[in-house]
Amino acid sequence: MIQSDIRSLPDSRGLDVILVPDECAEIICHIHKAMERLAPMGDDCRRSLWFEVKGKRWEWYRLSVSTYKNRHYLYITGDPHDHHIFCDKEDCNSHRWFFEDMLIGIFSKIEKYVVGLVDNILSAPEQHNAYVEKYLSYYRREGLIKRSILNSLIADNRYDGIDIPRVINIYENQVEPTQFSEMTLRRYMHYWRISYEAVYGKMSGDDIEVFRRSSKGYEIKEYNLDSENDFRRWKTDVSPYHGFDVVYARVPLYPEFTNGQWHFYIGTHSYWNLDDCFKAILGLSDAGISVELGEVEHILGILNETDYVEITPYAYRYMQGDDIGSQTRLPYADEVDKDVIRKIIANTKWNKIESVSPLA
Repeated sequence: MIQSDIRSLPDSRGLDVILVPDECAEIICHIHKAMERLAPMGDDCRRSLWFEVKGKRWEWYRLSVSTYKNRHYLYITGDPHDHHIFCDKEDCNSHRWFFEDMLIGIFSKIEKYVVGLVDNILSAPEQHNAYVEKYLSYYRREGLIKRSILNSLIADNRYDGIDIPRVINIYENQVEPTQFSEMTLRRYMHYWRISYEAVYGKMSGDDIEVFRRSSKGYEIKEYNLDSENDFRRWKTDVSPYHGFDVVYARVPLYPEFTNGQWHFYIGTHSYWNLDDCFKAILGLSDAGISVELGEVEHILGILNETDYVEITPYAYRYMQGDDIGSQTRLPYADEVDKDVIRKIIANTKWNKIESVSPLA
C-alpha cells in the first residue's frame, strides 16, 4: 500500500461517513477481526495504530476501528485534509460514494496491510511502540507550549491596530454593565450598529437599514420598534438563529434582563474572532456603554500570555479548557525559519503516544 492509495479514498468532511458497498463492508469486518487481536484503547471498542506509507517521502497515518450499535467503522487520518471515515451499515451521517467500484481494490490492499502489520506488532509490541514514539512526525503529534514562548518565536499580529493595554484594563477592572430600564428594538439596533461598525467600518443608511444586514435583521418589520413587549417577542423568536450576532455565529451582542434591568453581554468562544470581540467592546466603550464580558479568565490568559497553546494538526478556532487558550498547528519550513520550528518542538511538552498492546 502506498500513499496514492489512501489519497484515492473519498474525503470525509466533519461527521460525514462513507457507506461502503457489500464487498467493502465484508473487508471492514475482516479488518476489525485483525484489529481485535489488539487490546481496546477507548470507547466503542476503539483500537488504533500508526503506520507509514511511501509517497514522495514516508508519511504517517493513523488507522482506527470502532463498533457502535452493531455498525463497524474504519477511520484513516493523515493531515487535516486527509481524513476518511467508512462504515458497513447506514447511519444518520452516512452517504454513498459515486465511484464505489474503486473502493474494493483499495480496501483489499488496506486489509492485507493491516493483517501483516498486526502480525508484526504482536511479535514485538514494545519495539513497535518505541519506534512510533521515536519517529512519529511532530506534524502528527499534539502537545502544549507556553504562549509567552510561542509568541517570542512567532509574533502574534492578529491584534494590530487594537489598543490591547486598554482591552486588558477593561477585562481586569470590570465595571457594572450599563443598565437600561427599558429595551426596545429601536434602542437595541442603535447599540448593535455601534458594535457592528466598530468591527466592519462605517455603514450607510439608518439603524434599521444597517441592522437588516444582520442574520435576522430583515424580520424586524413584523415588530413594533418602540414596544418592549415586541422586543421580548423578537428576542425569543430569533434566539435560535444567531439573531444577536455582530459577527455571525461568533460574537453576539446579547441583551440580558436581570433584576428588572437590561444590559448587554459580549463574549466569544472563538480565538480566531477575539479581535472582532475587542473591537465591538471598544466601540461600545467609546459610546459610553459598558457590557458584561464573557470568557474573562481565558481571554486574560491569552492577552497576558500566562496560558498555553495546544500544538495539534487539527487546530481549530475554539478556546480550549483549563489553561489552554487556543490551538495552532506546527508551522512548516516554507512559513518560518527551520530554527524556529526546532525551538517550538524543543519547548513543547508533547503528549505520550498511545501504546499498542496484545489482547489480554
